Amino acid sequence: RWIAHGRCLRRRRIRRHGGDDEKGGAGVRALELGSGNGFLAACLAAATAGSDLLEELAVTDLEDHLPLMRRTVDANAHLMERVDGDAEQGGGIAVDRDGGSGGTSEGGTERRRVKTSVLEHRWGDFDENSGRGRGSGGDDAPVLSVDRKFDFIFGSDLAYRDELHAPLIASLDQYSHSRTVALVGVTMNDTKPVFFDALREAGFKYERLADRLMEPEFRGTTFGLFAIRRAK
Repeated sequence: RWIAHGRCLRRRRIRRHGGDDEKGGAGVRALELGSGNGFLAACLAAATAGSDLLEELAVTDLEDHLPLMRRTVDANAHLMERVDGDAEQGGGIAVDRDGGSGGTSEGGTERRRVKTSVLEHRWGDFDENSGRGRGSGGDDAPVLSVDRKFDFIFGSDLAYRDELHAPLIASLDQYSHSRTVALVGVTMNDTKPVFFDALREAGFKYERLADRLMEPEFRGTTFGLFAIRRAK
């Protein structure tokens, strides 16, 4: 179902804030919230493979999820080049997990890999994410810096508890610029209408994407994809 992430990017051709489409502006900087295992980030990298659409991918969750997320990124080294630390803050050092090869496409040309950072981020808590490279547990877990802005934010099943709504929306607000598009998967059985009310109160607008953008087995179910943007 998450191939829709790549389709959304391809169709909208989101560009970085201030980018110049006529001159082939910079690629998209994408952020995953609440990644868990890094699988959706790998799906996005696969869906946009063979293009220069993605410039950077930041994959985030709480500190205890980071080892599994790193393993997922490393297992997809033909698509993703993991860097240690936040690349935007000068901490992005490439971690070579595949012998230095970027992979080869079917046509025999070298495949471009998206630079991918695996970072700690606790929604709505920006004091600990100062970019100093220390996690909340006191170790050296890299953290998402507070002053970052992303063009595309995505995640699945993030708002399943009422107490998560405010911190999640705070993070959407913190890391969005005026043209950021967020794509969030929602299971309507556990995400109450109050979440969408809170989005509007925070200055966002949203729309549910058509079911045809998802795989057939997910159409007509309680699961939906919602595009979220700042209201103008």
